[in-house]
Amino acid sequence: MDDADASLSTFEWTPPSAGVATPAPDESLAERLASIADDRGLGGDEVARRTARECHAWLCEEECGDDGVREALFAGLEGVAAAHGWRGPVAGLLAALGAVAEEPAGEGPERREALATECAAWTETPETIAGPEWNGALEPPALRLPDRSACAAPLLEGPLALEPGEIVVVHGWSETVARGLELARARGLAPTAVVSEGGPDLGGRRLARRLAAGGITVRFVYDAALQDAVRAADRVWIGTEAIGARGFLGRIGARALLESAGELDVQRIVLATSDKLVPGGELACPEWAANEPWHLWEGAPSGVDVQSQSYEIVPQELVDGFATELGLLRPADLAVQALRLV
Repeated sequence: MDDADASLSTFEWTPPSAGVATPAPDESLAERLASIADDRGLGGDEVARRTARECHAWLCEEECGDDGVREALFAGLEGVAAAHGWRGPVAGLLAALGAVAEEPAGEGPERREALATECAAWTETPETIAGPEWNGALEPPALRLPDRSACAAPLLEGPLALEPGEIVVVHGWSETVARGLELARARGLAPTAVVSEGGPDLGGRRLARRLAAGGITVRFVYDAALQDAVRAADRVWIGTEAIGARGFLGRIGARALLESAGELDVQRIVLATSDKLVPGGELACPEWAANEPWHLWEGAPSGVDVQSQSYEIVPQELVDGFATELGLLRPADLAVQALRLV
């Protein structure tokens, strides 16, 4: 990452050490995970991957001990669960570990080995699965965190394929949407991205910088201008952190944007990998967003009630489909094919 990329944030969104694990030998698991739990800028997939990596290292240490490893593991995970358990990938990791912990394996080394194996599976990427370590393996592990770059494929071919020069409206930061637009440009489709500022963390600036650096034409607008911008758009592409049984989580303003797009018959698609599905299907907005008003108004005067929740639950019927690594699916299709019941 170069110096320009390192200054993408417009203000300090997370502690300087957030997401950077530097455990001392005598640190507890909760202490090792504290910086990840405190990070407000990491994507859900990266939170899950880093958490799994730290848990795997902890489980593999000889001094960890075997007695009560299940209880110790979940006690250590409490901070991450409280801060990030609303996100699909993190909820999936926690549910998977819970399922392994309940399997009828013996306590002690067998339990610890099974939990460590599951944690290791969550650290795999498309690159590591294709690497030499798994060459000749009878059955490489299934990716727990699918390749986000695969989500745009259903939108670049077939009857819903993006046409050259189309205008795509995007609400704030989304790694998956960014990869989709980059893939469209790589295929010579020259899309124009209308990007909103993206709420209190101004993640839209991060997205706009990335897209512009990749040669994509970008129009940057206020969040409040999106409903007007959609009038001249061909599509709306939305990212999400979590998909539930009846809706998905979007940045504040996503619902109004999608309602306007529907009235104008503009195609509305959520780009999301299947790990964004929350086991059990229940969605919740992050408590920290409501309880940390500084990110909307730091130092607000007494008597001002700062409504700082920056996410909302959006009904599934407001979108035309979900573009996933499994193809373009209806919400019900996605649940049937990808939801892991644990």
